[in-house]
Amino acid sequence: MGLATNADKKRIIEIILESFKDNQSVNYIVKQDQKRVKRISKLIEYSFFQGSEFGEIFISEDRNAACIVIFPDQKKTTFYSILWDLKLMAEVIGIRKVRAALKREALLKKNYPKTPYVHLWYIGVDPPHQKKGIGSALLEEVITFCGDKPIYLETSVVSNLAWYEKFGFECLKILDLGYILYLLKKN
Repeated sequence: MGLATNADKKRIIEIILESFKDNQSVNYIVKQDQKRVKRISKLIEYSFFQGSEFGEIFISEDRNAACIVIFPDQKKTTFYSILWDLKLMAEVIGIRKVRAALKREALLKKNYPKTPYVHLWYIGVDPPHQKKGIGSALLEEVITFCGDKPIYLETSVVSNLAWYEKFGFECLKILDLGYILYLLKKN
């Protein structure tokens, strides 16, 4: 396991795309049309930029699992971050869904602390390699990397709750956004 570089970008996008293309939370944000999968890929590319600039990106040694974390206290508004945000709105969300996306972000922000924390944005394992312990090993590495900072994440996948709980995450809140979104925290 290790920190990813730009050379890993294509593989990381593939892993997270395959892991999240049917995810309710991702599909809530992404414009639903014939370009849906391409839009999800662009969402993950946006996330890769955010992780590179304001967090860390991890990839397993076998290149079959990846994780993007953000340090919200380190986020800054830059020329490039504005360009990426505009690209996200135009190419991924679509004008009609911007309001819903902003509402979702405001709800999440309201439930997260003002003090420094880590936001585990994505963790995924390429589907043919799931259930082999790769994701667990990667999550353990991420937890170790984060030290004593609290880690927050969201999931809409009920079956993932028990997995996160094995690593000490607790359900902080349940939001109904037209789908159920669980907010989890690990101290």
